[in-house]
Amino acid sequence: MGRTLLCVLGVVFLGVLLCRGNPSAKTRPVLTVSPSWLSPGASVTLSCEVKPSSAGWRFYWYKAVPELYQNKYKYLLVPGSDEGTKDNYYKINDQKHTAGYACRAGRGNPELFTQFSEPKFVWSAVSHSAASLTLTPKKIKHYTVDEIRLTCSGPSILWKVRRFRQYYPSDISDCSVWGKMTGRTCTFSSRWYQKAVFWCESGSGKFSNAVNVTLHAPRAVLTVSPSWLSPKASITLSCRVEPPSTLWRFYWYKAVPDQSKYSYRYDPLHGTRKGTTKNSYVTQGEKHTAGYACRAGRGNPEIFTDYSKITLSWSADTHPAASLTVSPAREKLFTGDKIQLKCSGSSGVWRVRRFRQSSYNSDVSDCFSWGTMSGSSCTFSSRWQLTAVYWCESGSGRLSNAINITIHATPKAVLTVSPQWASPGSSVTLSCEVKPSSPGWRFYWYKAVPELSNTYKYYSLPQGTHETPRDSYVVHDQKHTSRYACRAGWGVPQFFTNYSEPKIVWSADSHPAAALTVSPDRDIYTVDEVQLTCTGSSGDWKVRRFRPYYQSDVSDCSIWGKMNGSSCTFSSPQYHKGVYWCESGSGELSNAVNVTVNNTPKPVLTVSTSWPSPGALVTLSCNIKPSSAEWRFYWYKAVPDTSQNNYRYKLLSDSVDGTALGSHVVHGETHTVVYACRARREKKQYFTEYSEPNFVWSADSHPAASLTVSPAREKLYIVDDIQLKCTGSSADWRVKRVRQSYDQSDVSDCSSWGTMTGSSCTFSSPQYPRAVYWCESGSGEFSNAVNITLIHPPQPTLFVSPSWLSPGASVTLSCEVKPSSAGWRFYWYKAVPDLSQNNYTYDPLPDITGGTVENVYIVYGQKHTAGFSCRGGKGNPELFTEYSEPRFVWSADSHPAASLTVSPNRKKLYIVDDIQLKCTGSSADWRVRRIRQSYNHSDVSDCSSWGTMTGSSCSFSSLQYSVALYWCESESGEFSNAVNITVHLVQTPRLTVSPLWLSPGAVVTLRCEVEPQSAGRRFYWYKAVPDLSQIKFRYNLLPASVDGTVENSFVIHKQKHTAGYACIAGWENVEYSTNYSEPQFVWSADAHPAASLTMSPVREKLFTFDEVHLHCTGSSADWRVMRIAESSYSNCSVWGTMTGSLCTFSSRWLHKAVYWCESGSGEFSNAVNISIHLAPLLHLTVSPSWLIPGASVNLSCEVDPPSEGWMFYWYEAVPDLSRNDYRYELLPDNVNGTKQDSLVIHGQNHTAGYACRVGYGNPEFLSRYSEPKFVCSPASRPAASLSVSPDREQHFTSESVTLNCGGNSAEWRVKVMRESGSSSFTDSCSAWGAMNGSLCAFSSPQYYKAAFWCESESGELSNAVNITVQDEGLLLVSPVHPVTEGASVTLSCRLRGENKLSDVIFYHNDKLIQNDSRGELKISAVSQSDEGFYKCEHSGEVSPQSWMAVKAVLKKSSSSFPVMWAVGPLCGIVLLLLLLLLIRFIRLKGTSYFYDLVRPTKEPENDPKKDQSISYSLLNFKNTGNMRHYLEPDDSPVNSDVRVGAAGRSSLAASDAAVYSEVKSTSGY
Repeated sequence: MGRTLLCVLGVVFLGVLLCRGNPSAKTRPVLTVSPSWLSPGASVTLSCEVKPSSAGWRFYWYKAVPELYQNKYKYLLVPGSDEGTKDNYYKINDQKHTAGYACRAGRGNPELFTQFSEPKFVWSAVSHSAASLTLTPKKIKHYTVDEIRLTCSGPSILWKVRRFRQYYPSDISDCSVWGKMTGRTCTFSSRWYQKAVFWCESGSGKFSNAVNVTLHAPRAVLTVSPSWLSPKASITLSCRVEPPSTLWRFYWYKAVPDQSKYSYRYDPLHGTRKGTTKNSYVTQGEKHTAGYACRAGRGNPEIFTDYSKITLSWSADTHPAASLTVSPAREKLFTGDKIQLKCSGSSGVWRVRRFRQSSYNSDVSDCFSWGTMSGSSCTFSSRWQLTAVYWCESGSGRLSNAINITIHATPKAVLTVSPQWASPGSSVTLSCEVKPSSPGWRFYWYKAVPELSNTYKYYSLPQGTHETPRDSYVVHDQKHTSRYACRAGWGVPQFFTNYSEPKIVWSADSHPAAALTVSPDRDIYTVDEVQLTCTGSSGDWKVRRFRPYYQSDVSDCSIWGKMNGSSCTFSSPQYHKGVYWCESGSGELSNAVNVTVNNTPKPVLTVSTSWPSPGALVTLSCNIKPSSAEWRFYWYKAVPDTSQNNYRYKLLSDSVDGTALGSHVVHGETHTVVYACRARREKKQYFTEYSEPNFVWSADSHPAASLTVSPAREKLYIVDDIQLKCTGSSADWRVKRVRQSYDQSDVSDCSSWGTMTGSSCTFSSPQYPRAVYWCESGSGEFSNAVNITLIHPPQPTLFVSPSWLSPGASVTLSCEVKPSSAGWRFYWYKAVPDLSQNNYTYDPLPDITGGTVENVYIVYGQKHTAGFSCRGGKGNPELFTEYSEPRFVWSADSHPAASLTVSPNRKKLYIVDDIQLKCTGSSADWRVRRIRQSYNHSDVSDCSSWGTMTGSSCSFSSLQYSVALYWCESESGEFSNAVNITVHLVQTPRLTVSPLWLSPGAVVTLRCEVEPQSAGRRFYWYKAVPDLSQIKFRYNLLPASVDGTVENSFVIHKQKHTAGYACIAGWENVEYSTNYSEPQFVWSADAHPAASLTMSPVREKLFTFDEVHLHCTGSSADWRVMRIAESSYSNCSVWGTMTGSLCTFSSRWLHKAVYWCESGSGEFSNAVNISIHLAPLLHLTVSPSWLIPGASVNLSCEVDPPSEGWMFYWYEAVPDLSRNDYRYELLPDNVNGTKQDSLVIHGQNHTAGYACRVGYGNPEFLSRYSEPKFVCSPASRPAASLSVSPDREQHFTSESVTLNCGGNSAEWRVKVMRESGSSSFTDSCSAWGAMNGSLCAFSSPQYYKAAFWCESESGELSNAVNITVQDEGLLLVSPVHPVTEGASVTLSCRLRGENKLSDVIFYHNDKLIQNDSRGELKISAVSQSDEGFYKCEHSGEVSPQSWMAVKAVLKKSSSSFPVMWAVGPLCGIVLLLLLLLLIRFIRLKGTSYFYDLVRPTKEPENDPKKDQSISYSLLNFKNTGNMRHYLEPDDSPVNSDVRVGAAGRSSLAASDAAVYSEVKSTSGY
């Protein structure tokens, strides 16, 4: 028992170990790529992180290559990553195009690998030659209303467009998910803002350039005209949508401040709740500042833009509830003013706002952003000038008057004095200018007295205490240096400028209390130290300076010198000019001194000749810059001082006293010598500096100093090592050179450009310098000078002919030296591979080691591939060029010691091939090389650059088309045969299927096309079998296609069911084939026993918003539903919801597609072709809109887009106040609808609302309800009535009107209907007035004409009244309700603000009926003839006209009952006989249907219930058949069903009962 238990435990433990598997395989590393977007040719850094992190990993790096037919990526190791890297990062250089990368990690022995990371991409905007993406439309901004097309181009047939969105997590998906892929083009649009990167992937595995696309939502932009209101003027609002597009409806709002939310609420403007088709709206009679906004919507359901920015229309008129005042109340306000904006009115809560318009945007902000808000006041000041509009907003939502405030820059007072230098006792004129200039200023004048704290006290000048209107002032008897200032004032309360900058009037006369002296007392130069001394009665002093440059510069000695007691000492390194003076502690100013610091003169020495003949005269010239007179010139010889690395200057013997002339002649100089000069001022002991030394060269050696050059050759080259050797009597030497460039010379020592060793200087130069070289000895001697020019060495180029050998043929070598010149000898070499140096060694060709004079050499009997080189030499000693680049002659013949073989050994190789180049021969070490010719140069490289070298084999694959020549080079220096390899692009075949839809058992023809076409192909045919585990297909070879076919077509017989097919193409006897073609389908409507698709609803037409169910049934438990639309495949999860075997979807757009099921066992169901049609929009019209009680009402229902086969359903719109909407009740006898799109309702007495909708098919599709339309009636009913206060039809604008609902309901709403062109719009009181219980109060600021009625919670509609709000000065007072016949009525006329008028003229139907001094028109007993239009006239002004309706009184008749008692039965008998005769007539005529709406006979005038009923009359005769006799014994009886009752009510006694009757004949079938 114990052993058994141990065995069981052991087995369990072993199973756990085995089942744990490889934990690394469950780990997925995370790859990051930097940068995300490439600069072409930049490097890319890949970083791979394994989580949780641990040690011991090696990292492998891959390029992700698209495999479109597998719908995934394949991963190819990045070159150089075969063995992995210890570092978790990897750098890829010279990346140009979009690429995908992945990584994985491995560790252990044997090595266990993680999964591949998710691929990450590096984007490039540069197109690839094999894959390019173009975006249409090409514009800077794209919008959600745009249809965007992404088109792939390149040599591939198969394409996929992909998208990357940086969300959480990142989202990468195909076009089929979010757009429509058609061939090479992906089309999509989006309703929402999005930002994404898009790119193409080709069937050949290439990535295109990437495109960054941002889709912006459309926005509404409102403009208001005018910006500033004239009271009661109209305002035009214009709303545009950016970008421009059609089919928008526009909605208009008033922006009302809502301070509780610190925002605005948007109240719809009158009659615009349902929007307008026009993009402009006019509002009338606006008096005060108001804000507006708009937005736009379109579609069904409607999608809206955001609200536009609020735009205001300004008014300077104050509102009774909100007013703004500004303090100070001055015409002009300035920067620095403290400005107070005060709000007053009926509110306790306020905010002050400001609007600034700049050239690029507008800025609306609150007081707290730019000022301080305290209660109802906002206080602010501005440092900058600005113009803005300011206004108040109250807590109750009112806007105050608007005020335009311009804050001007604080003017600056600028003082000028004339003259600046005063003669003692003269007058000085002060002028004060205000900038910017403007009138109205007064000026104030001051003496500015300095304080040692660097400030001033300002003392008013005599007569300057009070302001002067003039801008100038004269100071008399000016003696000493003085400082003045001014300022200006403007307005009441007065605003002052700052004091002007003080200005000084200079005087050279010393003040008794302050005097300035300058030392040295002569012309001053930049090398001088200047002392300024202050003397006088003060113990504290300050020295100041004024420099009149582009702006005045006044500064203290402490800035530019050193102050010590009463003295200031300074020196200046550059020229300047200034006025200097002293200021005492007691406020006195000394005399002013004008000091100019001149540049120190610089002597410049020139020599008459640089290279004289030995013993010739040399003229030295010394020029002073800047030039001036009174100089003496001294002449020196410069003697080298090697200890100081400089020169010392030895005065020439004939120049001890200097010369008056600036030239001097030196006689009999034979060797190199250097001269210098300097100058002295006559009568003043002042010397300039020495000039720069200047050289006189000689090629003759000095006995004590000589220079020799090695190599001693006519031409020296930049590759030469040059030695300059100094010889002579000295042990200490330096070598110098001078290079002349442009306008200056550069003198430097050997240590700067070479190496000094003892007396020798060695150097070489990579450039082309030209210079003079010489030696200087420690004893002060100069050597001879040598002029050396270095030139670039010639470069040889070798040409080989022919490139490809016929074995044993001769090879001609040509060597060309550039730049070409004579005297060359040519040397010829064989290039021998040197694998240890990764280069070549050059062995001279036999028998020509001494070179050839000719630049051509012929090699005879060459059999194998070989490399050659050449070089040239000339001169003595001989100068050689470098070796030329090696050139090759190719041979296809293998060498006994070196041979190259290619695998696979096939005529054509492709980019999917793994190609192996194998070197064989007598060597153990090899390298494989290739040469690619591109444009004007060739590229030679090793296998390690483009493949993997393992022993003697090089393996590589190519991601793109390439042509190159390959060969082996052995360790022993041999070349193999050369092989020319072209790597071709993979060709993806294209399959076509005919026919697309099967007749069961018909023949199906498959055709496989490959581009480009070539001979020797074989074609293989496959059935595409669904593989739900991989969300793709697997391909089963058709039985008759095992060996392939030579023909590119294949016939399948007796195909019954839906099926998918694919093909590939290969070559005979070669193990290579193309990829699979895209699967293509042949559709069958016949269900498969194992897979069937059913659809519901089963209807001839399906519509948008229909919910469509696709149900898969059969022998499988696992299903997917697929569809193809415009060549784009996708499954249900993309466009619907898949639940088990059921796919449910609905579409908002019309489309057409084929749908089918695919089972887990690999079967296809029958295919179904489904077209989704647009659901109709309905437009109901009602005629007439105003009823004469008892008249007929015509309803017409229009279907958009128009089509046949609809049933029409008619409804009464019954108010539903709980939902602020309507419920819809079918009209009597309309349950089954009508085929006609119109309906007539007879005997309508009261206001009512109607709607319609349509149905189609079986099961029936029902559209949405149309918008309700209303017919208005003045007739009131007990359950709902409307009264108006004041009780008249016409009202003035801004006059309060109250509508009162009465009846048996506790809750009401008041509705309004306004006509606009051919349309009418309805709205509730809450949108344009204030609803309180059963009362609706409103006032309108503009012209307004509409019908109003009440709606109760019990569903009743009251009588309707017509009300006109008009802006005229005169109106007619007339009753708003109909007047009962026989009653009295009084009409009058009113002016705004006046109750009664006299001398009024009245018109009836434009006919004068009263013209006297009376102010009223009285009609004592109204009759039907008084009905019509009335208007009045007063003082030439005519009111609008109004309709006065007259309601007839129904009279009772005492004799009507006996008459009806006698006549009634007789009429009944006659009617029955006529009915039987009619039936007989129809039977004789044959089968017929008869259906008509019959109008009721006219009711008697004295019928008291005339106004309380609606009659529907319907005679419905069903199929009556052919009858040759009248009511035979076996005929079915005639059933006449006459029903009388209330339409939708329970009793005829109801006051508003609708009476309808129906006679039906059911005889026949």
